[in-house]
Amino acid sequence: MKTLRAILGSLLILSTLLLLEGCSDSAAPPSTEGATVLRPAKPIPPFELTHHSLGAMNLESFKGKWSLFFFGYTRCPDVCPTELFTLAEMMRKIEENPAAIKEAPQVVFVSVDPQQDIPEALQKYAGYYHPSFLGITGEQKAVDQLARSMGARYERVYHVDGKELAVEPGAPVPEGLGNAYLINHSATIVLLDPNAEISALLPSPHQPEVMIRDIAAIQNSW
Repeated sequence: MKTLRAILGSLLILSTLLLLEGCSDSAAPPSTEGATVLRPAKPIPPFELTHHSLGAMNLESFKGKWSLFFFGYTRCPDVCPTELFTLAEMMRKIEENPAAIKEAPQVVFVSVDPQQDIPEALQKYAGYYHPSFLGITGEQKAVDQLARSMGARYERVYHVDGKELAVEPGAPVPEGLGNAYLINHSATIVLLDPNAEISALLPSPHQPEVMIRDIAAIQNSW
């Protein structure tokens, strides 16, 4: 069920960002197998989050490189481990065959649960999958704004009297519920170009080889 929700969330992200993209006279996007390429790339507003050892991370931190952003949280029971394992496998394949792509992207795992994911534990979690992965988070409002600008969707889910109570980002949480919640979230991966703008969306499900070919095609056409 959570995987289905992640896929449906990915489709919502695609429709939202494609509507925002609108019409353009820019060059035709490259042919891809799974990625949806945005032409022109979509700018995102300034943000500031935190990394355990690198400190403040903002738009400037991701300029001059290709980056893959994925939103989740460390207590995620299924979607996050699956996606991070797939991204790690993608990185290993790139390491085995560097010629397959112009530049290996920086994978960034953004926690949407800063209340429980402190930066040190978050980086340890992300680094477990691959040592190059970055785990960042920040104030809930800042996380919500970045997620919204990238089309990521999520909601906290509490179980009250045998029923699910979903709470959208920014909505008040009823008193007495505490930290006993899970988070339903989309599984789309967002590709930022060296201008730190959204170049493409990679909807779930993901395959390492397909992601490599798609990212390579996008880089070659950039």
